[in-house]
Amino acid sequence: MTVQDFARYSEVLHDMTQEFARAVPDDAWDFTPVPARTTTEPPTQDRPTAQFAPFSKQLRHVVCVRGVYNAALTTSAVDWSRKHEHYTGPLTRDALIAGLADQQRRLIALLDGIHPDIVLDWDGSPFTFGLFAGEFVQHEALHHGQWSVYAALAGFDTPTGWRESWGL
Repeated sequence: MTVQDFARYSEVLHDMTQEFARAVPDDAWDFTPVPARTTTEPPTQDRPTAQFAPFSKQLRHVVCVRGVYNAALTTSAVDWSRKHEHYTGPLTRDALIAGLADQQRRLIALLDGIHPDIVLDWDGSPFTFGLFAGEFVQHEALHHGQWSVYAALAGFDTPTGWRESWGL
């Protein structure tokens, strides 16, 4: 994938993420299909994991991960230990959408100066730009799939663009 192709496709993903964030009804903003269990409760069939955060926290996670990715393009190394430094605002719709847009603007600006032969240190493994782009796309697409399930379980429609493009 060329840098220019990735920049264009990152805009598609960004638009889809923003579209979903705008479409979530207020009463579903903090919806989670599987409430987090406490550390003292053993996993059960109905509550297997604590990994299904409310949508608002999932969106914050995407904003923070995008910050990690942007920083990696600057430093040539992924640093997960600083993930939560990339967004410290509230879990409100407007603030998270603004944070998401800010990370996207940074990405596009960074991509303008990226050499296609860049190699990043990804937790000790060398990642070419193509691998980086694939990881970025896969991460965001994973969350899109989760969110389509969230919408179905919370009883609201996915955005029009999602239904028209993906049938979700």
